[in-house]
Amino acid sequence: MLRVGVCGTDREVVLHGLGGPRGLPEGSDYLVMGHEAVGRVVEIGSDVTDLEPGDLVVPTVRRGCGECVACAVGQADLCYTGRIKERGIVGLHGFLSERVVDSAEHLVKVPRELQAVAPLVESLTTPEKAMRRITNARAHLPDPAVRRALVTGTGPIALLAVLMLRLKDLETVVLARQPADSVQAQLARQTEATYTELADVDLNQPQAKLGGFDIVIEATGAAEMSVAMIAALGQNGVLDLVGGPSDRRPVPIQASSLGAMVGRNLTVQGSVNANPDDWRRAVADLVQMRTRFPGVVDALITHRFDISSFDDRALTRVPGQIKAVVDISE
Repeated sequence: MLRVGVCGTDREVVLHGLGGPRGLPEGSDYLVMGHEAVGRVVEIGSDVTDLEPGDLVVPTVRRGCGECVACAVGQADLCYTGRIKERGIVGLHGFLSERVVDSAEHLVKVPRELQAVAPLVESLTTPEKAMRRITNARAHLPDPAVRRALVTGTGPIALLAVLMLRLKDLETVVLARQPADSVQAQLARQTEATYTELADVDLNQPQAKLGGFDIVIEATGAAEMSVAMIAALGQNGVLDLVGGPSDRRPVPIQASSLGAMVGRNLTVQGSVNANPDDWRRAVADLVQMRTRFPGVVDALITHRFDISSFDDRALTRVPGQIKAVVDISE
């Protein structure tokens, strides 16, 4: 392993446990964390034909239940039983280790030029899947094209979603609470996206300030924002939630929002994890993003830690942090 990213899921695992009795890997009383990783192949089995020692790879995270049709065809992200395992999260050890063993089918080859930023591939797979599902949700429309897109938040997934949308030359607006002179806002503007502070928008009527959108990618994970963004959708719009709140408190929703979903043919959906095609698309897009928006992708990694001094600092979100990574080896 070379580098492993740290994200909100890691913090959730530390703070709230390992998902009940199935959280720990079989036979272990601990969990090796880390699921956003890049490594170098050092040894292969005799049946491996598409990888060789020296190749740079990112390992996928989710492993199928072995029972349902989705997992049987390599789409564990759509597992019907929910009895999946995820490396570094639930049921399987992760990648925050000097060496790991995995099946070749779970390793995605990446070009050497991505070595420094390859932990971002896992984060990018989420908006890649969201965009794939949005495309499917709009496929029945006489004019399914997306012209205006809104992204909420400025975390790694949100900013990678912005990069993905701008790579497609879509008019993109970012809505977040960080001030307009923040690093996150500056990075968004470097992609020629429009940045709007949350304080300047009335969430009861967001279109008064922002206009309507064909699609919204909600990446804050805040329940109130998820509800409010229904009102930001234009006719036949699609809202994709890529961040979900973990608490159980009630959140009010205006009856008119539900009426609007019916009257304007709106779609609300959630996206999590990704299938192999999303991973490969993320690798290809990350290469193009670094070319088209020089410096932006690399700037998403704001904090670095050495594995020999790894402690709670790497798991603590600090002001200005976008993505933290742990360096394991050269």
